[in-house]
Amino acid sequence: MQKGILSKILFVAITIISIQASSGQLSSAEKISDLNQLVAIIKSGYGPLQYKDQVLGINIDRLARKYQARIPLTQSNVDFYYLLVQFVAEFKDSHFSASLPTTQVATLPITTDLVDGKVLVDQVNRMVLNHTEFPFERGDEIIAVNGLPVSRLLDVLQTYSSAGYAATARRRAAMMIPYRPGSNVPVPTGEIRLSLLKENEFIPTEVLLKWNVTGEAVDETALNINRFLKVSPSRRDFNNISSQDMWTEFKDFHAERSFRCSGNTRAAIPSNATIIMKSPFVAYYYPTLKGNVGYLRIPHYSPMGPMGEPEFGLRFAQYEFAISALEKNTIGLVIDQDHNCGGRVSFLHQLVSLFMSTTFKPMQFQLLANKQEYLSFKSWTQEINQNTLEYQGVLNTFELIKTSWLSGSFMTPLTSLDGSTQNAPNHIRYTKPIVVLIDEMSGSGGDAFPAMLQGFGRAVLLGTRTMGAGGHVMVQSPLNFSQVNLRMTKSLFFRPDGVAVENNGAVPNIPYTITRSDFVNEYKGYQEFYTGKLLDLIR
Repeated sequence: MQKGILSKILFVAITIISIQASSGQLSSAEKISDLNQLVAIIKSGYGPLQYKDQVLGINIDRLARKYQARIPLTQSNVDFYYLLVQFVAEFKDSHFSASLPTTQVATLPITTDLVDGKVLVDQVNRMVLNHTEFPFERGDEIIAVNGLPVSRLLDVLQTYSSAGYAATARRRAAMMIPYRPGSNVPVPTGEIRLSLLKENEFIPTEVLLKWNVTGEAVDETALNINRFLKVSPSRRDFNNISSQDMWTEFKDFHAERSFRCSGNTRAAIPSNATIIMKSPFVAYYYPTLKGNVGYLRIPHYSPMGPMGEPEFGLRFAQYEFAISALEKNTIGLVIDQDHNCGGRVSFLHQLVSLFMSTTFKPMQFQLLANKQEYLSFKSWTQEINQNTLEYQGVLNTFELIKTSWLSGSFMTPLTSLDGSTQNAPNHIRYTKPIVVLIDEMSGSGGDAFPAMLQGFGRAVLLGTRTMGAGGHVMVQSPLNFSQVNLRMTKSLFFRPDGVAVENNGAVPNIPYTITRSDFVNEYKGYQEFYTGKLLDLIR
């Protein structure tokens, strides 16, 4: 009798253990449910949905069928999670991304970058790798990884990268070769074999490195998943047109980190330059045969203090100070907006006002016309004093959303976010010729600022096309079963010429591609080129 009871207890215990061991594995129905939930979120709340279909042929229903057919091929939860990341990346949108709730990351003691189509070594951690183990320096080229041509590896990594411009996705893929954040890309383990070429040599050398894997992987038991969940920022941050969030997975990646989204300069400051300021952004001027030329770094439009507190007023006052000195002492100005991460619409408008002599039209948006946006803008009106012009402007935008929604429109007609129709120039402003430096790592506000100065006839753009991240972004609730996190574009905004910024960005008047020589020589050739082009504008 006791033996029979004991057998039953043992059977029940084994069954419970078995259920617990497999409870974290998603069923096919659960995977399909998460995909369907993602599709529903996109259909109801993704601002560029119709634009992507009409302009790029990216059709949500076709994609849903394609990825549902791939679900049975996923062998684990993790396979499915990265399938969702790839699904979102299909929309070619720098503001729209899916990320896994994991802190795991695999790193190598080097960093890499994509320069003129080649993957080059950027930095080497000599505390870990000595010259004997790794006889390579900045500017040497990686041509293969584990026997696979590096271009093929970039093709694979690029499928996980959400970006509005192929060149942006390609460069991010190149940065991921030695740095694989599990939130966005599968994490490798063990060893990796790199084939490298030193400059001016033709025979590659192979080196063997070992991945350093840190952090916690995605919790497959689903018992402790809450420890990975993040506190979402405000979902009603209409004023945010930042691409900085797309770099969060690169927070510990050192490739150009000191320059990306920061006020530092990567081009050598001329030895005969007069420094206006070096922090929180670089500003100076230097002599040429025609007179002094100014340099001003604008890294983003979201100024924060050392404790993360907003510093909009202080930063604008600092830009006014720099512009006052540049106006008095220069014949032309180079604005360095490379690697700009965007930020607040209102602050961006303030900076534009520093370079305008007449009133100008604020950024024009098409906003989602649905109940969610209606209620969100309604709550915004309730936060503003009614006896102000700001309230009246926001109320006008709110009414436009309401009218468009009730009429069955997917998006509103063009409008500014706050309903304003004209912005005034600042009392301190720069009036002379301007060249703005742009590249594929600038996005959102980093698309908008140069596009506005170009569209208003105040600047010539030089460099490569910007990212094409054309709307404001908001955080969505995680998916039910996978807990995959989502950020989504909620609008479209437009250049002054009426072209959507999404997937188009700002286009240079004067193309320039950073060279290997620039990369290893403090960008002195780049500096000489843009200085010459600015001087060509000065009669």
